Amino acid sequence: MIPDAEGISYFSFIMVLIVLTGVTTSFYQSSVFSEASRLPPVYMQAVLSGQGVAGVIVALSSILSALAGKSTVEIDMDKDSINRSAFLYFLSAFLITLAALIGRLIVIRLPFYQYHMNASKPENSLSITEEAEVEAEDGAEEAQPLLLHEENSARLWAVVCKLSLFIFTVGFIFIITLMLFPSVTSLIKSVRRREESHTGGRFFDDDIFVAFHFLLFNIGDWVGRMMPLCKWFTITQIHWLAVLSALRTVFIPLFLICNIVVTGQRKWPVLIQSDFAYFVLMWLFSVTNGWICSLAMMAAPHLKSIQTAKEKSMVGSIMSFSLVVGLAIGGSLSFAVRSWV
Repeated sequence: MIPDAEGISYFSFIMVLIVLTGVTTSFYQSSVFSEASRLPPVYMQAVLSGQGVAGVIVALSSILSALAGKSTVEIDMDKDSINRSAFLYFLSAFLITLAALIGRLIVIRLPFYQYHMNASKPENSLSITEEAEVEAEDGAEEAQPLLLHEENSARLWAVVCKLSLFIFTVGFIFIITLMLFPSVTSLIKSVRRREESHTGGRFFDDDIFVAFHFLLFNIGDWVGRMMPLCKWFTITQIHWLAVLSALRTVFIPLFLICNIVVTGQRKWPVLIQSDFAYFVLMWLFSVTNGWICSLAMMAAPHLKSIQTAKEKSMVGSIMSFSLVVGLAIGGSLSFAVRSWV
């Protein structure tokens, strides 16, 4: 795409693209959660499941693109093989984005969607009109924007206080997840690596093995997001959800004792010397990520103290913000965790 860009210039360009991608993703995610909060809980679950499906597709395309190239143990990786893998990966991303855009255009025209999105408009417009008439009668029309801003700020803070445990639950889930995945988990390699022993198949090569762990995580995350549909896996008490979120801290030392391959001296012993045991650990890690997150996101907009459609929209935005903050904090702390290996 930029044939003459090298070194710092190319790196800076990629970093700018990543920042733009993160900003736009956060913006659209917040909008979607805000809308979904006005709908019944099953639709919030559907949004979260959609994210899980997207993760599975991306991980699967990563494996397929890797398989389209040559083995990493083959020294002479030709340029055509690399270009083919990259083309297939980004082509799949483009097709998924196009399908999402078409789906969005269809959804906004559905009567069900329009009914719930417009349900609060008469109430809000009447309230604003009444407030304007009162201000006009008191001769304080100039103060109306300030009063409305103060009222909205007070209402927002009240909603945040009501959601304090929900905010902690969702934020801490993704703090733990991003501390480990993928910064640490991508360093975990198969105990049957072909670089050390030429026995074994293509699966045990680093590129396929690491790509498979991405796929396994995303499938487990998707399964976890689907579990609230079953009443046996439904928990509505936020205190229990907060405890479950905090208990995920145990995954930090568990992943650090897996077969992490680093260039220097390891600081932790390799106690989990089985690929199967590592995959089970990854499965539990991913399922709890999707399951607890979905339960908290579904329950938050339907607290008894959250009554108006405007408050429900606030809940969606606040919970989305807590998710993003958790990702940011977890991503930052991942540097510290990685230094421990």
